[in-house]
Amino acid sequence: MKVPPGKQIQTLEEFKSIISKGDGFIVITDIPNPTRIHYATCHHFREDWFFEKMVENEGKYGLYLWYPSKIEAQNANPDRENCKFCNA
Repeated sequence: MKVPPGKQIQTLEEFKSIISKGDGFIVITDIPNPTRIHYATCHHFREDWFFEKMVENEGKYGLYLWYPSKIEAQNANPDRENCKFCNA
């Protein structure tokens, strides 16, 4: 899988910090599902999903990527869909 630019969120601590600040946008890539863009404040995020994808599976089947702006997230991930919950 080609990794689009963006800051890869690698630890649960990083994930929690980004969520608590509510700053920027998170793109979740996934092999079986469409890439989705979310506001960092999206209420659909779950720590256990992050932990499984990024810690247990070491990002083998998809990634969590952080971008400071929506434009950067969109440009780096042209085939993305908006989150159905936060509609980023």
